[in-house]
Amino acid sequence: MTNKKPRTKPSRADLPAPRQASVATPRETKDRVLQARVSASLYDDLVDQARRLRVPVSNLVRNILEDSLRMVENLVDGGLEIAKALGPRATDAEIAAVLGWQPLRANRTMPCRRCGREIPKGGAAFLSVGAPGARPLVICEDCQCQT
Repeated sequence: MTNKKPRTKPSRADLPAPRQASVATPRETKDRVLQARVSASLYDDLVDQARRLRVPVSNLVRNILEDSLRMVENLVDGGLEIAKALGPRATDAEIAAVLGWQPLRANRTMPCRRCGREIPKGGAAFLSVGAPGARPLVICEDCQCQT
């Protein structure tokens, strides 16, 4: 007869603490592995493109991801610049043409089209509902209370 201890599930206290996320610096060479399931056709396209460029598939995927993230950042920054160039304030005629205000949660930082104050990402805001072709307006919670 052997003296084996019964296996027990480790408690949370026994598990190592999760590591804090950190921003990688250019000198940092710690690579992480990212796995993703892709369709057979996408896989074949990636392999073909990597062969044409004479690079490993992993390098091609990494470059695509890095370029995509950079492009999205540029689009968001560009969108904010366009909003600033259009001017933060709506005209009285535009406000008068609004049929109603739909509540929304801001997905990015943007200026209130009525008072010009910044609506933070995650903040309460209101989207105009108006005539077809009318420019959509986003206003802050304070301005909505004044309409």
